[in-house]
Amino acid sequence: MTSLAQQRVAGILYLFTMTALFFAQLYARGPAGFVLTARNVAAAQRLFRVGIISDLATFAGVVVLVVALYVLLGPINRTAAILAAFWRLAECLVLLIITLNDFAALLLLGLADSWRLLDVEQLQSLAQMLFSFRISGLHLLIAFLALESAVFTYLWLKSGYMERNRHVQSAPSSAR
Repeated sequence: MTSLAQQRVAGILYLFTMTALFFAQLYARGPAGFVLTARNVAAAQRLFRVGIISDLATFAGVVVLVVALYVLLGPINRTAAILAAFWRLAECLVLLIITLNDFAALLLLGLADSWRLLDVEQLQSLAQMLFSFRISGLHLLIAFLALESAVFTYLWLKSGYMERNRHVQSAPSSAR
């Protein structure tokens, strides 16, 4: 695979993972995603489940993206590429924990009718507690994403890939 093809694959994967992540966090869980209530989730369980599936697609895409970025940018500075890959995988792990918490809360809300050990209010309170972990998790996720993005951006700029591609893309237009 040529370097230009590898760059395009990495770019497409980056757009895919970010789109899936934003869909899950902002749309599927709603604009008030940070203050989810048990009643809101119970009313839109299907959309919430689609958000969980979107998170799972993000995990798969991120693993492939990290490999693609490491293959492309590792030769520029191997240590920095490993560090950025580690931060991106740490971000993915945080998102996985958030998603598992959301799934556990969804299960608790589904058990409200069949579980007689706790009443509905107690189950909703437990689910709300699990949803409240989302705020801290998203703060941590954003920190890892910022660190990883800064290092990978530095490596992209240092690699000269963007400059070379700009000349390749502008060459046909300057020949006219």
